Amino acid sequence: MAERLIPEDHIMAQVLFEAGVNLADPNFLGTSERWLKYLHHYLQPYSAEQDLGVTFRPTGEGTYDHAMIVQVGIPYRAVCAHHLLPVLGTAHVGYIPNQKVVGLSKLSRVVYGISHAMPSLQEDVCNRITAELMIYLAPLGAMCVITAEHGCMAARGVEEAAGCVQTVTSSVKGVFIGRIETRQEFYDLIKIGSRR
Repeated sequence: MAERLIPEDHIMAQVLFEAGVNLADPNFLGTSERWLKYLHHYLQPYSAEQDLGVTFRPTGEGTYDHAMIVQVGIPYRAVCAHHLLPVLGTAHVGYIPNQKVVGLSKLSRVVYGISHAMPSLQEDVCNRITAELMIYLAPLGAMCVITAEHGCMAARGVEEAAGCVQTVTSSVKGVFIGRIETRQEFYDLIKIGSRR
């Protein structure tokens, strides 16, 4: 039996010890601490106000109305709420301004902030992104599509080969709901932006 070298209240060390892992083995020194750091990285409190609270309005005779703004290929990193395993993919986020826009980097920051706030479901992250855009920017519409590979499918359960199964979720708000041609424009812009 392995000698217990880490305090019993260190939960991950306890799990490893009960699984028969020799915590004195140099390969496992610090493993429990690294796992906790990994998990805490996805437990960062987040308020979208810090990124969407400052907006810009057109100057002169310009207008933002009906000009769709889309960011393609935003890195999406999350932890699955069901298994605490990694979820890796990309997010595509867009909105149609209603007289105000936000700095371009803020869309990426919103994706990062929401996906790192708590272990989550991809569907919920997707929906929260558009919901926050609607709250803070009051656009004519907002849309988000996330494509990701889930560690829970690749490493356990059905054990799909890496890269074989992508989960795609979408969230649609405002004018995107009732206008098929507007949604299609969003998808077309994603395709254009993905050609690199």
